[in-house]
Amino acid sequence: MCGICGFNWEDKKLVKNMAKVLNHRGSDDTGHYTDKNISLGHKRLSILDLSKKGKQPMTNKQGTTITYNGEVYNFKEIREMLEKKGYRFKSNTDTEVILNAYEEFGEKCLELFNGMFTFCIYDMKKKKLFVARDRIGIKPLYYYYDGEDFIFASEIKSILEHDIERKVNLQAMNNYITLRYNFSTQTLFDKIKKLPAAHYITFDLKKKQLELKEYWQLKWKPIKAPERYFKEKLYSLFKEAVRKRLISDVPLGLFLSGGVDSGSIAALMREIKKEQDDGEEIKTFSVGFEQGEFVNELEEAKYISNMFDTKHREYMVKSSIAKVLPKIIYHLDEPIADPALMPLYLLSEKAKKEVTVVLTGDGGDEVFGGYDQYKFLLLGKKISKIPFAHTLLPTAMSLTPKKILNKYYKYTESMGEEGLKRISRFLKHSNKNSARAYYELISIYDEKERKKIMKEDKFRSINYFELNKEYYKTKRNLLKNITYFDMKKLLPKCYLMKTDRMTMAHSIEARVPLLDHEIVEFGFRMPSKYKIKKGKTKYILREAMTKHIPRNYLYKKKQTFHVPIDNWIQNDLKDYVQQVLSKENINKQGYFNYKYIEKIHRNYKKSQLFYARQLWNLLNFQLWHEQFIEKR
Repeated sequence: MCGICGFNWEDKKLVKNMAKVLNHRGSDDTGHYTDKNISLGHKRLSILDLSKKGKQPMTNKQGTTITYNGEVYNFKEIREMLEKKGYRFKSNTDTEVILNAYEEFGEKCLELFNGMFTFCIYDMKKKKLFVARDRIGIKPLYYYYDGEDFIFASEIKSILEHDIERKVNLQAMNNYITLRYNFSTQTLFDKIKKLPAAHYITFDLKKKQLELKEYWQLKWKPIKAPERYFKEKLYSLFKEAVRKRLISDVPLGLFLSGGVDSGSIAALMREIKKEQDDGEEIKTFSVGFEQGEFVNELEEAKYISNMFDTKHREYMVKSSIAKVLPKIIYHLDEPIADPALMPLYLLSEKAKKEVTVVLTGDGGDEVFGGYDQYKFLLLGKKISKIPFAHTLLPTAMSLTPKKILNKYYKYTESMGEEGLKRISRFLKHSNKNSARAYYELISIYDEKERKKIMKEDKFRSINYFELNKEYYKTKRNLLKNITYFDMKKLLPKCYLMKTDRMTMAHSIEARVPLLDHEIVEFGFRMPSKYKIKKGKTKYILREAMTKHIPRNYLYKKKQTFHVPIDNWIQNDLKDYVQQVLSKENINKQGYFNYKYIEKIHRNYKKSQLFYARQLWNLLNFQLWHEQFIEKR
């Protein structure tokens, strides 16, 4: 895993500075390449072929040069094919395979690769750049283009080494305030964009023209087969995906959360090692909190560790949150107000002492319907057809025992009065606008609340009609539409960025077997009835693993990984929050109405978790603004 950067003119000092900023992504080696047309930079974290033969940027006999970040897991098969065509290799790296695959197949080489990657290839003969990102968006890439200058990098902070105006993109900011992450291809920095997943850029160095193209789309044609077929096929694909991701020349481990996804990976790792007669121990890592109820996940992780005889390490979050949060925001570049960043950052810091590569269970919820809100959305669709449901249901819910409500949507008891109002607005849109309904349910600030918190000149509306049109096709059922939206938005722009940034902050490469594109394609062609069945999420994944993990574990009640921000804001972070979100700071930056923040403080205990999430969202933005816009 590495960090890459570059631009379309020659400047050795600038490209070295851009690469230096990415040092945490790969401190094993540094490389630069320049000529009058181009400057390319690279920071290497050595995973395969630890020799200097894998040094980047790498140039082949034809004079074509690459700077590359990621892993192509099927590179050996591609290499064999290229060798039959006469290509010769000087290293054992996937970097050289990508370079020669491009030489042979041009832009269509992307169709061959199974893995996670971003790269830039400089085609000297054609005087063009070819910049690509993997199908799912596991690895990040950002770019700046003003009609003349084209700059790209693995992280925004590298691009900012060039003299670019640091101006907030207000639409992207409104997206962030809504969902706690920015779900568009814009960034919070005006004129800096994200290269979307499954896309590539061709940049003509003579004409200075940029063209963006998509090279892969999910297939929707349903597979008609009995349940047994889906169980067996999924198991086969899953096992092969894990096998591919165990290839490494450095120590490897697993982040074990105690859930079905990472527990299944542990089971498959043990089975593969037995087949290979590999006596090397499996290293697993878990994190928990000191507050009582949040330690439960550690017990479940320990259960899996004992079952598959792993060398297990568990860490308790004890360090000062206020000290860690600014570091996390620095590594993110754009704010993501997901409190789970905190334990992931600290877990990665501890795990680095023993491993350089970790497998994680990311992606299982999006591909196989694992979130509680999916069940709630499906229920809401039915309820919304009842006349006046959106006005009557909140009252009924306020009278319903919280234990019953939690079966459908966990932590309802902490959402309070404001949460019930939100559910009313969710039901109002459920039958007519699925995108808007989903936003009303999961947003940190919905449209109504955002109008109150944002200054009038900073407010930007979100086009729910366009989102509905793009992601919620009437020919697909609601569950497929919701999971597709999350696959294209939530996963690559929030959760995968969270994993990439927090692991790479400590020079760890994270691999995600459940997001092998063959599993993703299979999952989206699978009938929805095998994803949520009889109230059980990820039904088919659980069934696929029943021969390897006890059913009572696979079908245990879902333990949501809940970070106690409501507790932190009331205790550890109380003074810190008041300082950062003070009236003076809020008015100085000029984005928010302080009256709404006063309202939160007044009513906090009535809707504790609801308001804690809103304060956490603002806190992250303010700290980001101080670091990246104000440069302090």
